[in-house]
Parts: sequence; structure tokens; C-alpha cells
Amino acid sequence: MVNISWPELLPAGLLAASFSQKPQSNVIRTSMDAGPAKTRRRYTAKTILFTGKQIFDAAELVVFEQFYTHVLADGVLRFNFMDPITEEIGVFRFTDEPTTVDADGLFAVSMQLERL
Repeated sequence: MVNISWPELLPAGLLAASFSQKPQSNVIRTSMDAGPAKTRRRYTAKTILFTGKQIFDAAELVVFEQFYTHVLADGVLRFNFMDPITEEIGVFRFTDEPTTVDADGLFAVSMQLERL
């Protein structure tokens, strides 16, 4: 765990209907002059990419933007967040800038996160 946690003023996790996960490849494959390729694990633990959305009202959007910009230093720092599948707290970081779309007074924020 790290010292930074997802703000309590914001909804926890990602919307179940909007998220997807993709484990990152953890295998290095090296071709040999003869015979089958050699393979090995790149890391002892692989990362998993999550893509999903969260819906915020105007006040929550301000809290989210301040959290992302100031607390996470524009998404550079790691933070504790609820895993959308296991619903356990894990260490995550943003892999890309969040995208915000106005949806009739509410704001749909798309996020790309990496579980470490």
C-alpha cells in the first residue's frame, strides 16, 4: 500500500458496466539459432490494465481534478484504489490522461488505470 488513497468524497471503484481489464504480457521470448525459442518471465508480478468510467456531479469533478492534478502530480504517483473485480484495495496508477464528457449536468470520466 501507498500513502495516497482515492478520495472518500468520490464514488469508489469503476462502474461495473463500463470497465474492462487486460493483463499485460509478462513473457520474454528469445529466438535461438536452432530449436525452439527460449521463454522467461519478465517480472515476478505482472500488471493489469483497467479501462472504465465513473460518473461525477460538478462538485465531485472538482475534487477528482484536484486529486489528479495536485495530489497525484498529474497522474504520476500511485494511489490506493478498489479493484473492480475483487473489490479489494490495491495499488494503482493512471496510464493516460482521463477524458471527461458532459452528460446533462453529470460528467462521465473515462480512466485508464494500471494495477501494480
